[in-house]
Amino acid sequence: MVWWFAARRSFNRKPEACASSCRYGSARLRLAVKRVPAALAGLMLFGCGDPLAAPTPSASSGKATTQVDRGPVRVTVEVAPQPARLSDEPTLTLSIDYETDVKIHKPPFGDAFGDFIIRDFREPLPETRDDREILRQIYTLEPTTTGPLQVDPIAIQFTDARPNGDGELHTIESEALTVNVLSVIDSEAPSLDDLEGFAQPIDLPRSYSWVGWLVGCGIILLAVAAFVARRFRRSVAQAAEKQLSPRELATQRLEKLWRNKAACADVKEFYVELTDIVRQYIEGTTDVHAPEQTTEEFLREIGAGKTFSFEEGQRLRDFLESGDLVKFAAHRPGAADIEEAYSRARRFVGTDQQEAAA
Repeated sequence: MVWWFAARRSFNRKPEACASSCRYGSARLRLAVKRVPAALAGLMLFGCGDPLAAPTPSASSGKATTQVDRGPVRVTVEVAPQPARLSDEPTLTLSIDYETDVKIHKPPFGDAFGDFIIRDFREPLPETRDDREILRQIYTLEPTTTGPLQVDPIAIQFTDARPNGDGELHTIESEALTVNVLSVIDSEAPSLDDLEGFAQPIDLPRSYSWVGWLVGCGIILLAVAAFVARRFRRSVAQAAEKQLSPRELATQRLEKLWRNKAACADVKEFYVELTDIVRQYIEGTTDVHAPEQTTEEFLREIGAGKTFSFEEGQRLRDFLESGDLVKFAAHRPGAADIEEAYSRARRFVGTDQQEAAA
């Protein structure tokens, strides 16, 4: 064919050109004949391929899916990833979409799905969309070998209990799925033949990492010193408080609370601290463990033990109950009520008598 084409073109040329073209065509023909055996060998080795065959799923295909509908029930089975590697643990998701009046009999839990071993199972809470419910079962699988592995059909039974249903037991079965499992080592795995020789030594840049270590150690030391100093000041303050009498300690805390504008602005926090001061004072002067008791328990104990007089007990009851209204019932007292509560606390711990005596 090549020789004929070259000869034909030579008719429009000079005799010398025609002879040259004939020689060129003969050479091309001999070269094509030599290449025929190589082409035939390539076809025998690799095959021609089937033009109608389905393409092999790629790593970007995502998942293998099948969906079957029967009456009010729809079953969907998804396996991802597809294709998967032998080291992967593919996930099989079984979704059962059915009308609310249909009773689903869940498939029994086994130890394998076809060529896959079941490694884990979980069942999320059912979903409701319009008049349908969606039930999902999620399985973690393990492939047993490489190549195309099959997930057997899954049979699900249901009872059609709808008002217009037949009330009988039916079975819906999904289609089988094929998942291509690849080897962990692919054709692009590195080879020892690709290793290069030893590289020439290079000079490393000068490292200043010690500066960061020095700064970090300095910050840690400062933090430790601040912590120790704070603990020391707190221990000193606690030691000083231990030397004060319950009345002196309560008076000191009351004055500090009244000077703290932030505590006064937060009414609930103010009443919590105010009642705690009174309870701590009672515990320090009596055998009643006031801080650990509720108001009802505390009032019951002081009433039974005659710890306070009737008038003192009544004033204490009014004071604690008004505080509970603010702390637990979201009562918002006015400025006069706040000042009156503070004055009651001072009178109860004897701060006013102490100042008058001084």
